[in-house]
Amino acid sequence: MSLMSAVNIVDVSYVAVPATAALPPEPIKLTAMEALWLPFPVLQHVLFYEAAGLTPFDSVVDSLRSSLGATLATFAPLAGKLVHLEDTGDVAIACSASDAVRFVEAECDADVRRVAGDEAHDLRTFEQLVPELDMSKLPTSVLAVQATRLQGGLAVGVTLHHGVADGKSFWTFVEAWASACRCRGEAPAATPCFDRSVIKWPGGEEIARSVLRKYAPNLPEVSELDLLVEERKRFTRRTFTVDAQQLERLKQRASPATAKSTAKPCIGLHPASSPSSRWPRHSSPDARPPPRTRTPAATCSFSSSPTSASASTTHPSTRDTTSALV
Repeated sequence: MSLMSAVNIVDVSYVAVPATAALPPEPIKLTAMEALWLPFPVLQHVLFYEAAGLTPFDSVVDSLRSSLGATLATFAPLAGKLVHLEDTGDVAIACSASDAVRFVEAECDADVRRVAGDEAHDLRTFEQLVPELDMSKLPTSVLAVQATRLQGGLAVGVTLHHGVADGKSFWTFVEAWASACRCRGEAPAATPCFDRSVIKWPGGEEIARSVLRKYAPNLPEVSELDLLVEERKRFTRRTFTVDAQQLERLKQRASPATAKSTAKPCIGLHPASSPSSRWPRHSSPDARPPPRTRTPAATCSFSSSPTSASASTTHPSTRDTTSALV
């Protein structure tokens, strides 16, 4: 694949948590299951949308920003900071009324169909379509978003710290954001659970601290595991196109028992401690998506829940970038 044109950042702003949002009364401490992921690479996904001749990019950005703010009303900890509590040795998500998510606007002259459709991807160019998070030292933000104007469409990149969410939680948030965008900024109906009391683990806090001492011994500084840095260099990314019927069969085969679950998802809780949630449906950020002349393709990412269109994957323990073309 030929190298993609450079991505130029044109604006950086912040989307605040609504004043009416109910913030956690105290920092949300990471459990041992979450603390283990602190030195792992962040979750990064980029979704592509074909939008030639439709809503102007500035209007799409306004819609994305307003709906993100509405979503943060129920996902407020994702706008918080990951902090080191020196008194106890814990790592926690601290929330305050001044919290906000960094929102990056960018532009690139690459064609959206070519970028999303290339079978082999250049990781370095794809990384330009997702915002950066500095995970090397606490405190640090846990979420950042980027919207990039492309020829014939746009890309929405999302970066989320792996210590606060797994793949299922990531897509639960994306689905809620898409729902709020379709509803013109109204808060999504689904609400996550941040209640630590649902985790029944005798001595759990001390176990979490022992995990932190082993995998992040120099807190508040956090070093990425050397093994993962080397492993990432060995992998390439390719696109696999899956149509709607094939995706539905994959859903049923992979998770027949939870495909229709209505339990509330837990954000910040990994699978061993969180209720099941429905497989998310991918949605266009525009409230009125363009008419389709073909059966929409769908994304299948091997390290997280599927959304919609073609996907590029790496080893589950490394950074995961999903591409989706609607």
